[in-house]
Amino acid sequence: MKSGKRGPGRPRSFDQEQVLEQATQVFWAHGYEGASLAMLQAATGLNPPSIYHAFGSKAGLYAACLDHYVASVGQHTNAALSREVPDRAGLAEFLLGAARQFTDADCPGGCMISTAALELPPQSDPVARAVAGRRDTTLGLLTDYFRRAQAAGTLDRGADPQALSRYFGAIVQGMSVQARDGATADELTAVAHIALTAWREPPPPRR
Repeated sequence: MKSGKRGPGRPRSFDQEQVLEQATQVFWAHGYEGASLAMLQAATGLNPPSIYHAFGSKAGLYAACLDHYVASVGQHTNAALSREVPDRAGLAEFLLGAARQFTDADCPGGCMISTAALELPPQSDPVARAVAGRRDTTLGLLTDYFRRAQAAGTLDRGADPQALSRYFGAIVQGMSVQARDGATADELTAVAHIALTAWREPPPPRR
């Protein structure tokens, strides 16, 4: 999508998707606080007045980048949670996909939503809330997945869907942090397989 309406301090036109992709890479690699306006300008070609004109603020640009990340990278990872028959294999696909994505050499390490805004000063509360809200969305997808699995008879009815979603959310966030610290895809895959032991199959029917 190109924006062609010119305003004060704004280029004649720019490709918004390209700008968001470039800015996302900066935020993903350096975090919200670490990504300076100079870095964003160098990556996108937009000077600070242009960024503020187009997105309202650095926080506005960050929120737009979060949406861009969710619609691209996040969509691929979360797709496993929308499968028609929810089962252990789908959860495995979700976790193993995260392990591959977090260690992809073509991307910054880890997950932008998990690690790009962990520690923010009080004045950045809206940014922290924006990130927490997106993490809550993933937790909601997981909870729904476990509830549907119980209804489909692939997960033990005694399992707690909300507790499981918190558990696997913590696993994914931990995998993201470890990927930033240099953990390999194989190492994170091993973590995922251990975590999957928390999935309890329904007991066999009595004869």
